[in-house]
Amino acid sequence: MKAATATTYDALVRRANWFGKLFFVAAVLNCSMLMPVEASSADGRAFDEAIRLGILGHYGESTRILREIQRKHPNDPYVLTELGNAYLNNYNDVQSGTDKAEKCLRRALEIDPELGRAWVKLAECSDAKGDFVSGVKYATKALSVKKPDFEAYHERAGALSNLKRDKEALKDIEMFLKTNPRPERKHFVQRATIMENLKQYDRAVAEYRRLLKEKYEDQVVYREVACLQAMGKQEEAIKTLNELVAHNKQDDTGYLSRARAYESMGKHKEAIADFTKAYELQPSTAALKERAAAYEKMGRRDLADKDRKEIERL
Repeated sequence: MKAATATTYDALVRRANWFGKLFFVAAVLNCSMLMPVEASSADGRAFDEAIRLGILGHYGESTRILREIQRKHPNDPYVLTELGNAYLNNYNDVQSGTDKAEKCLRRALEIDPELGRAWVKLAECSDAKGDFVSGVKYATKALSVKKPDFEAYHERAGALSNLKRDKEALKDIEMFLKTNPRPERKHFVQRATIMENLKQYDRAVAEYRRLLKEKYEDQVVYREVACLQAMGKQEEAIKTLNELVAHNKQDDTGYLSRARAYESMGKHKEAIADFTKAYELQPSTAALKERAAAYEKMGRRDLADKDRKEIERL
């Protein structure tokens, strides 16, 4: 759940008194554009630059700037919250980043326990560590404080889904999509995945197909195929995989997936052809092992044994 996310964050509009009027990034208010406001504070401009860099994914540089500001203003809960967010998302400091983030966020909440964004980010810390129970707890708190953050619906949905509480998760992601004027693609993918978990395959497929019309992505195709196969629609799954293979002829995973689909239908000859192509593109024991099994079913033990010997050599 480490990602730059747009957030309904009233606190950033009203942030610390020492800021004055600043340049601030409207993306933090669920917009994707910069929205300049009269600036009167060098620290404020630096803060906004740090936020901008974070939204662009440059969390290392964002962290450096925020640390400098935090040294001057050690008890500002808004700066502590954004510093915590930067630590949490800095992939160059994965091992200690979560711990540093949690320390900043807990300090921010000691100063201002009504700061919803800090609670959301604390939930994100817990989820990153696999503590989804605490993730739900903190995200719920983010919605009940005086300065709530509706990003909590998205974060809580993820935690609930990991706890196999997908009915509740679906309600949360639906609420998030209603309250967020500019949801990102990943949020719709999340909703479709939760539908899939609930075996609402028709709805999930419809969502995946809508997303694919907007932008073709292999991973979304694989989710659509998984739903179709779960519904017993193997022929339709094959058609979808045909499109995938045509779209990217050098992707061994596409051929491997189609081979498995053919094999599940008893079409061993077609499966073997795809296992062979997958192996040519990316030699792997998986392709050889599954091709050997297909040969065995066709009564070609000689070819199956040849593949198994090749596996031993690899």
